[in-house]
Amino acid sequence: MRVTMILPALTEATSPLFRPIKYSLFPPLGLATLAGYLDPDDEVTLLDEHVERVDIEALDSPDLLVVQPYITSARRSYEIADHFRARGVHVAMGGLHVTSLPDEAAAHADTIFTGPGEDTWPLFLKDFRAGVSGRRYDSRLRTLAGLPPVRRDLIKRNLYLVPNSIVVSRGCPHHCDFCYKDAFFEGGKSFYTQAVDDALAEIERLPGKHLYFLDDHLLGNRRFAGALFDGMAGMGRLWQAAGTVKSVLQPDLLERAVDAGLRSLFVGFETVNSANLAERRKDQNIGKDYAAAVPGSMTPVSWSTPALSSVSTTTARTSSTGRWSGPSSRASRRPPFTS
Repeated sequence: MRVTMILPALTEATSPLFRPIKYSLFPPLGLATLAGYLDPDDEVTLLDEHVERVDIEALDSPDLLVVQPYITSARRSYEIADHFRARGVHVAMGGLHVTSLPDEAAAHADTIFTGPGEDTWPLFLKDFRAGVSGRRYDSRLRTLAGLPPVRRDLIKRNLYLVPNSIVVSRGCPHHCDFCYKDAFFEGGKSFYTQAVDDALAEIERLPGKHLYFLDDHLLGNRRFAGALFDGMAGMGRLWQAAGTVKSVLQPDLLERAVDAGLRSLFVGFETVNSANLAERRKDQNIGKDYAAAVPGSMTPVSWSTPALSSVSTTTARTSSTGRWSGPSSRASRRPPFTS
């Protein structure tokens, strides 16, 4: 079976008024993860318009076209989908935008997916090969058990600033009002992780020294995070991730992360106003000492240790973003049919 997967460019990624380089940070892990479910003898092409020009007229007609649209790439996504449907190609779409506006997307696709795709995508592939594919697949069963290795062989590493990006969980344990997460994961669990051994195996498959975890909240499950960091200790990796003020202040967890190679943590502070935090349901920040969470401020003694002082904490507008995923350059690279 011949399969073509395309991540259409966000409008802002092609505009001279924005900074296109930031959209070439991370490869499209969502599509590369879906490709892992394909058979070894399937012919797969993965195209990312953020780093390469795609002339759809010049492309061969595959048996299956997979398109991952976002809000500001929807028009381009539909243009691509309509072009290949006119050729008789079966078009599948999923992700944040499709989950938000399934009826709109369905007018341009033969099959749509809502929510994450780990449960529905394999089912669709079985149906498609049997010639009985459905029009719509809605995610309900949430698990990363049995997740195949990401097809990193399909990624053109030289075109990305951070090719060694990785995701070992889905969603986030929190429920901030402004976040995509609860809507995208509606109908099932909204936070779950890989088995620690599976996550460590994916890390081992990455070359080089540096990693970038694109998880919404890598520290969101203390037991998983602690075991992951213990397993990474001694690997010699240096890495970045996202967490919360609450997780930073948990005893011992950040220290174990630093011992495993953490050097920068993306944290959402949002506001110092407790009423605003409560209104936005960012409960995990209420009553927390921001100063204690930031190296170099009025910090507790533990921050003066050499290990912890090597970590930078970045303030951010939001603490979590999600898989088919949402339109920031960070979120749009995550797994499958993610945020």
